Amino acid sequence: MYHWYSFENVRRGTYQFPIEYYHVSKLHPRYVMPYHWHPEIEIIRIQKGFMTLHVDTETYHLKQNDILYIPQNAVHGGMPEDCDCIYECIVCDFFGLLQGNTSFSSYANLFINKRRINACYDASFPEIYSVLSLLFKTMKNKSTGWQILTVGCLLQFFGFVLEKNYFDDAPNDKVLNRSFDIHRFQKVFKLIRSRYAEPLTLEDMATEANMSPTYFCRLFKEITHYSPIEYLMNYRIEYSKYLLCTKHVSVAEAAFLCGFNSCAYFIKIFKSFTGVTPNNYKKQYLISK
Repeated sequence: MYHWYSFENVRRGTYQFPIEYYHVSKLHPRYVMPYHWHPEIEIIRIQKGFMTLHVDTETYHLKQNDILYIPQNAVHGGMPEDCDCIYECIVCDFFGLLQGNTSFSSYANLFINKRRINACYDASFPEIYSVLSLLFKTMKNKSTGWQILTVGCLLQFFGFVLEKNYFDDAPNDKVLNRSFDIHRFQKVFKLIRSRYAEPLTLEDMATEANMSPTYFCRLFKEITHYSPIEYLMNYRIEYSKYLLCTKHVSVAEAAFLCGFNSCAYFIKIFKSFTGVTPNNYKKQYLISK
């Protein structure tokens, strides 16, 4: 189960092979991706439908078969644009895989953000598209020899990036300033993660970001496309899905654990976000398993 946290400090795969594959459909308890970051790179492919993803200062509107590369420690989050969206993710400490091999040490700047690798790929990038498609197929099926194929695909990907010079231009001052603002929000995301069940206010979040409430609210919505309170409510609903479907708590327990004082109000908000009641959502999830 891929559990989206504000900061994900979890081990991917094993110590020797730090990579994981995740498949996310509409009944996945963490279907919407709250803003978070982690020290590994991430590659996302849209299998069906449409999805909007925000990565630091950039917004990407992805369609079926689009592939997005996310560098380590980038703040990212997003939402499927339709209820039929299906996407898959690979999260990998690739530099960790290679750090014991001195032959690759000169390429370390690929993984510490000294250069910005182009983010979005589709069939118009045939070499990249082909090798990343094979990477997802390999990680999903895990047939004999999959570990070797996985490393080979990743090496090919970064090799093509270098060979074809698939890098963004150097960020301008405006982008650098916005990146600074985004990373100030990391403290706010941590606050929401730790206190989402409490009556958090706009003032609480603005204080955590060391901004005035008015400026914080405007900037937060500009970056995340949610108001701070909308984001908090969305986080509560997404976490309630996780509790309902994987921890098997009751609707009343989920409401209480996610900061709702009224079960009736929780059901109303849950339905406004998902189109179904909590009980029906849980039934659909269990049927799909």
